[in-house]
Amino acid sequence: MTQVSGPALGKLIVTPRPLFDYRNMFLLTDDELRAGPILDCPAGASPFAAQVRARGGQAVSVDPIYGPRADVEARVAADLAHVHDWLTAGPVGLDWAYLGSADALLRAFEVSADFFLADYAEQSPHYVAACLPELPFADGEFRLTLSSHLLFTYPEYVSYDEHVEFLLEMVRVTSGEVRVCPIADPAGVPYPRLEDVRTELAKRGITTGLRPAKSAYSKGGDDILVCYRESETQAP
Repeated sequence: MTQVSGPALGKLIVTPRPLFDYRNMFLLTDDELRAGPILDCPAGASPFAAQVRARGGQAVSVDPIYGPRADVEARVAADLAHVHDWLTAGPVGLDWAYLGSADALLRAFEVSADFFLADYAEQSPHYVAACLPELPFADGEFRLTLSSHLLFTYPEYVSYDEHVEFLLEMVRVTSGEVRVCPIADPAGVPYPRLEDVRTELAKRGITTGLRPAKSAYSKGGDDILVCYRESETQAP
């Protein structure tokens, strides 16, 4: 299990991280939020895409949990309870300078989950039930793809080959950049085969780079992996 110098998180969890958190994790500007379309993959219970649309942008959330509303509500509630129990058990290694406190984090997640559930609708074009490495989108359909807290966060559940496959698929559906954050597990331990992943992507014509994010859930976990096709013109 992924350890945070204490209790294990112990499972893949659905989280409701809000727009302000995405801004910090992915260094998003107002222009980028409006330029669209943006893919959030996996989006979980995040209200990010709904908040982008509320501001006049275009964004789509994709996650395998999307289905009957009752099932989605139950999953969100169960995972929030799991996070509560995990934080109560006292994990160390989290970056409280950014998070504030366990109570503050839980309150933010609860408010975000309410926003997500208020917007969520089964079979909505804004919420697509799908999972990596097969996304039901055309090549280059999105200008920007964001992926948080799946790749590199759960090395015990996502294999090296899956890391490569997942990134290749996100790059396929993206005309601009794919940004992944964090590149470390909940203890802040960097993914040990990151350079192997980058080398393999380079062989497939994909350029990668690292940028420092403005957020960190765990100490040492504050970098972004950026991927894009070498043929694409990137903004500075």
